[in-house]
Amino acid sequence: MLTALTSKAYRKALFKRLSGFSATAELPSGGRAEVQLSHAMFMVLGRLAKMDGRVTQEEIDYASQIMQRMALLGEKRCRAIRAYEQGKHPAADISESVALAAKAIGGRSALAKLFLQIQCEAAYLKGNLRLKDKMLLRDVAEQLGYSKSEFLAIASATQSEHYQRADANPRSEFLKPQGRSFLQNAYRVLQLEPDAEDGEIRRAYLRMMSRYHPDKLASRNASEDALRQAQENAMAIRNAYEALCGFRKLRV
Repeated sequence: MLTALTSKAYRKALFKRLSGFSATAELPSGGRAEVQLSHAMFMVLGRLAKMDGRVTQEEIDYASQIMQRMALLGEKRCRAIRAYEQGKHPAADISESVALAAKAIGGRSALAKLFLQIQCEAAYLKGNLRLKDKMLLRDVAEQLGYSKSEFLAIASATQSEHYQRADANPRSEFLKPQGRSFLQNAYRVLQLEPDAEDGEIRRAYLRMMSRYHPDKLASRNASEDALRQAQENAMAIRNAYEALCGFRKLRV
């Protein structure tokens, strides 16, 4: 009973810190729940950072920021760093770690959703959500109790907030590919102007997907490089569509 009460107090205080509701809230020891959540948090962050083979300084800074918000000091911080490094290795079993964390904090809980939002935010540090990132995050979301459609809604909302912060902070150039804000880039990908009507967004998305969908190349026995490029184009189109839908509060 004492362990359960301690875990509950920890989870409540941690949510306040991570959400920004009370960044300086006193954080009691969370026992096993704290260890399992921290391990999963930084294993997934490490995997997302290394997914494309290159870990950026922004990703390292973001992980450090999360450590600070989780009040990880001394040995606790060292364990988080080890988990981050472990997560970089493709052979590391992230699934088991996330399953333990989900059990500790409760599936579909406020803290579970925040965990997923933090990982989505990390994925957007390098730009659009790539296919491998989306597949990993979808698996994480499922273990946390969220369906595919729920995950897409959470990712889209996180993406919208991420883009708005980028627009509000012109000094954060790493958030803006090709010198554009992500929202501007999304309009460009769909070949739309920022003042386009809401209905035009879905029509543009369907038109672009019809033109660039990889299935069209597959039926023509295209090369692997051409198929890979088509998949990346289709993903960019999908990400642009989801970004604009999230920004305008439209149903995806």
